[in-house]
Amino acid sequence: MFCVEMKEKYEDVVMNSIPPKRLQNILEYMYSGDIDVTDENVFEVLEDSEYTQMKSLKLFCNLFILQIISAKNCLKLRACAQRYNLEDVLVKSNLSIAENFTTVVKQSDFMKLDVEDLSVIINLRKKKCEEAAFEGIMKWVNHNPLQREELFVKLFSKIDISSISLDYLAVISKENLVRNNLVCSNILVDAFANRTSVSETGKEIFVIGGLYSKIECVGYDVNGKQSKRFPNLNFKRVGATSVKVGKKVYVVGGHDGDKNFSKSCEMLDLYDQTKWNVSAEMLEPRVYCGSGVINGQIFVTGGFHDIYLSSCEKLETQSNKWTKIKNMLHPRGYHGTVVFNDVLYCIGGWNGHKALASCECYEIKSGQWDEIPPLNKARCGLACVVLNGEIYAIGGKSGDHNLSTVERFKPNSNHWEILASLQISRNRLCACIVENKIFVIGGFTDDLGNTKPVEIYNPALDCWTTSFETEENVYGATVVTL
Repeated sequence: MFCVEMKEKYEDVVMNSIPPKRLQNILEYMYSGDIDVTDENVFEVLEDSEYTQMKSLKLFCNLFILQIISAKNCLKLRACAQRYNLEDVLVKSNLSIAENFTTVVKQSDFMKLDVEDLSVIINLRKKKCEEAAFEGIMKWVNHNPLQREELFVKLFSKIDISSISLDYLAVISKENLVRNNLVCSNILVDAFANRTSVSETGKEIFVIGGLYSKIECVGYDVNGKQSKRFPNLNFKRVGATSVKVGKKVYVVGGHDGDKNFSKSCEMLDLYDQTKWNVSAEMLEPRVYCGSGVINGQIFVTGGFHDIYLSSCEKLETQSNKWTKIKNMLHPRGYHGTVVFNDVLYCIGGWNGHKALASCECYEIKSGQWDEIPPLNKARCGLACVVLNGEIYAIGGKSGDHNLSTVERFKPNSNHWEILASLQISRNRLCACIVENKIFVIGGFTDDLGNTKPVEIYNPALDCWTTSFETEENVYGATVVTL
């Protein structure tokens, strides 16, 4: 202060801003290089160093604060860092807030953050704590609703809705800030739609038909590992496809084991599990076709009877009537079919000559098929599922070899990535989602023939483990989650 070109250098100044004891502390530091800085007085010393323009003392305080940042004080220290331009402290405080978000949102200083600061902190989070993030945003907005309500949508859009449970999404949907904002409402509607079509809430795998159990249907409780018999099918089915619409299970197509191809369709009402009811027949017979549900309509893709098919059709479940939709770009059977965001995806398969890496998708609004990036490995007889908004292509066959490899497609990034492989290579397997994990059932392998072990994939760990065994070998079956 007295050495640089400030007025104190040239004028007599009474330093009323610093109490005598604090000034004495600074004078001792000037002559000895030592100063007593504690948790209790660090803010005072920092303020005095700023007032007196003592850069070395300010740096000393900066280093001290870096050592004491914790979940309890990170908000207060962040405000201090902003006031005194302590860049290192600001960075570390932000990280501490992000890492301890569930604790920090409960502190009164959280309300003092501005919208840009809060946005930065939400983006920095590494641990998924979306429910706490939503509650923190609501608390922050309601602290000053007149000025902050218009900022709610900016913050709400930064939450990863896909990782929030359905029960808590229902809680969010009741908040007026969400209901009264069109953007927020649309985000929530999409989340409900995706979760309903992507993640099953049941805990039971329902295995239907297959080469060694053509009319049999067995349910497996994945927790208790108990099995349950359901009514037999009306028709023998190998290589059929199945979907669940509400509380009704539909199974279509397949063959009877003697290569008699079927265009029949039947339905089991889960409220009345006494028998399968015969529904309207498809327009043409199909075996090893694919299926998915969009807005209560069942879409069936490809397959083969005398030739491999590019044709597709849909069933209006209310009217029980099948109609043709536009053909795929490529004929394919033994492929995977899934639905995400009301878009139908067809993955890999066989065209009568070779396994396919090509993939395509069908947008119901435009009625058009479009190419999407191909698989890293051409495969047929694979299983496909959607989990947390990502498409999985599992196992199958390429050339003369059954595959254990697994790929995942992220629609937002538009590419396939390689994941951990199955423990057992499998062809003509089936798969479903239970409790946010992938269960793979049956198939045919190079060494073991038909397989009883059911493998389970944990996306958080990227690993496959054996869950339980089916009662019989499963091959060419189809599966849904109950």
